[in-house]
Amino acid sequence: MLTRHHASMNFTCAEMRDSEQSEEAKSAPEELVQQVLSAGWREGLHVACENALGRYDATAYNTILRNARPKGINKNGPPEHKLFGFTYLRLSNELLEGQNYATFQTFVEKMHANLGHDPSVDPVAPLERSKPEMPIEMILKAAQPKLEPFPFDKNTDLPVKDHTDVGDEVLVAPV
Repeated sequence: MLTRHHASMNFTCAEMRDSEQSEEAKSAPEELVQQVLSAGWREGLHVACENALGRYDATAYNTILRNARPKGINKNGPPEHKLFGFTYLRLSNELLEGQNYATFQTFVEKMHANLGHDPSVDPVAPLERSKPEMPIEMILKAAQPKLEPFPFDKNTDLPVKDHTDVGDEVLVAPV
């Protein structure tokens, strides 16, 4: 359905590695990212990623780059599998300071395979409105209840009484 509607799938934690997680967490973000991206590519989806944490180190950037192009740069054309987009989250003063900014600049260049911006590469084509696989009338008909609900009394035959009034009789149901 996502492919038919020209949707893109965006997944998080692209910079996280399994080896950096505590044993108690039983977490495998690296493996999870690879599973999700692979599933999206198998379905022909445009797959995108984003970082989850504010990290400014080469290890995190290299993990993102590997996820962006799992088999590296293809010298004979575009890679078979690549990210459609990447959202960099956690822009901060710390990112823009000294070595962090220099490392980030290198990361951005590597995301572009050391090439300058070229709008003719992967241009965004105008989208066409998708057509439903079945007419809306058929969907609405299928959504109608097939059976009438059973009849319900307007009120319960065993109401709970407010016991704030003195003199109310409290009934106990037999067991």
